[in-house]
Amino acid sequence: MPRADAIDAEARELARRLAALEEGAIRARAAGRALAALEPGRAAETIAALMAHGAAGDAPAAIAAVGQALLDPLGGIGYDRLADLYAAAIALGLEQVTTLLLSPPPRRAWEEPFDKPDPRLAHLTLGHKKSLARVHRDPDLLSRLAAEGEPVVVRELLRNPQLTEPFAVRIAARRPCRPGTLRCLFEERRWRTRPAVLLALVRNPYLETEIALKILPSVAAAELVEIGKDGSLHALVRAMARRLGEGRDGGAPDGGAGG
Repeated sequence: MPRADAIDAEARELARRLAALEEGAIRARAAGRALAALEPGRAAETIAALMAHGAAGDAPAAIAAVGQALLDPLGGIGYDRLADLYAAAIALGLEQVTTLLLSPPPRRAWEEPFDKPDPRLAHLTLGHKKSLARVHRDPDLLSRLAAEGEPVVVRELLRNPQLTEPFAVRIAARRPCRPGTLRCLFEERRWRTRPAVLLALVRNPYLETEIALKILPSVAAAELVEIGKDGSLHALVRAMARRLGEGRDGGAPDGGAGG
């Protein structure tokens, strides 16, 4: 079997195994351990093969798990192996993989607003806000808490069973927005697998670029084209979207393994 075909088969098998696990820390740690067990060059090629599959089949679940593993190396892959993976990806010309390992600042810097505090929330303690966010049913109050954007409050809000996907999408699309608030959405297992939420996140210039880069491989091809043209986003995010889109058009991803 040609090397490229063998790597593609390994990537599909890894995706199948990861998708069968519970979404969250268990799946992410399994992804980290699987990558750590591979020779660094093979690991880099496997990630590239997963990225080439994009939104198809088990690939989105696997890509998300790999992204989480790379964000938390101590969870499985380890910093030494992460450095080896980066070096191997550079040596193989797998720019789409090296990009996953970068962490430049967001395209837009967050600045505290000068607006007056929401009068309905101003008298509440942080603990009270968290309690309301977790269980309250009033959509107006939940909207106010979301608009205030305190990450620790939004984290509780995202666990509220009354919260709908359109509401989560509105939080993900809010501008300006604290990067930490947007990270809460990516880290919350209920929402990080929802394509609409992920798309709103990756198109938000306040999202941490390292998270945007890890979301992009699971975005549909048509959306990658639009992201590649969006001048409000980080240049690296736009370039990564174009590169992934070109790989989905039928050609091998840039720097892919030969036969």
